[in-house]
Amino acid sequence: MTKRYEARLRRMVRKLAIALLYGILSAIGVNFFLTHANSYSSGLLGISQLIQAIGLTMGLHLNLGLLVFIFNVPLFIFAWRVFGLSYIFYSGLAVIFNVIALALIPVVKLVSDPLTNTLVGAALIGLGIGLCFNNGFTTGGIDIVVTYCQRKFHKNVGFFANVVNGVILLATVIAFGPSRIVYSLIGMLLTNWLMDYVFVSQTDVSVTIFTKQADKLIPALKTFAHGATVMHGIGAYTGDETDVIIVITPRSQLVGLRKMVKTIDPRVFLSIQRTSVELGIYRRHSL
Repeated sequence: MTKRYEARLRRMVRKLAIALLYGILSAIGVNFFLTHANSYSSGLLGISQLIQAIGLTMGLHLNLGLLVFIFNVPLFIFAWRVFGLSYIFYSGLAVIFNVIALALIPVVKLVSDPLTNTLVGAALIGLGIGLCFNNGFTTGGIDIVVTYCQRKFHKNVGFFANVVNGVILLATVIAFGPSRIVYSLIGMLLTNWLMDYVFVSQTDVSVTIFTKQADKLIPALKTFAHGATVMHGIGAYTGDETDVIIVITPRSQLVGLRKMVKTIDPRVFLSIQRTSVELGIYRRHSL
């Protein structure tokens, strides 16, 4: 078994585990916590919760998992055309695991305080979504659109998610009045903050490498997912020639880059700064 095959197998197992973990965390967040606070989650799950609640006022008992599945179908067709089969495979598994978990995990009331229910439920969902994003796939639903916008406009996923959540809150006010939106708003903000915090792949950093062994580093950097720019300089104190290499990379790939550079040049000097890509061609490669 080659090292490349082993690495690929590890990535597949990790993604499967993350998809399953999201399904369980999200279902626990809804069935154990958010339901008892009349609080709606963010994204398509929140939309499905809202429709289910509206249905109950009309005497209709709609299945939450089924609503999530039905609404995901057109969005997955869009994702397949835009992102490809590999992307929707793991995203589809995340949705399927979530639908199954919502059906199998019972609705249990652990605490009565609505704020506690909102905070815990929102945190579990935000953690699961962030882990999925960090591993190169989404949890389906609105997250597909959010990811597309994030890659196109280089904005944090939480920004676009908050736009969607604003629509959910507005619909909640129209359907039930303002009484239900307070806890939903708190939960949505916490979910999106935690999602952004966990999703390190969306944060770009600028790495400046000072080295006297650029001839050895450059061939290795050509195998890295992102390009590099080499400049020649002179140390102001010593007068020695020094090469300066600048690399822009997602923060999630920083550990691998640092390890590669340090292995080749143990005396290398690195400077790392958070940065934002405004113009030009730049692609974030998944782990």
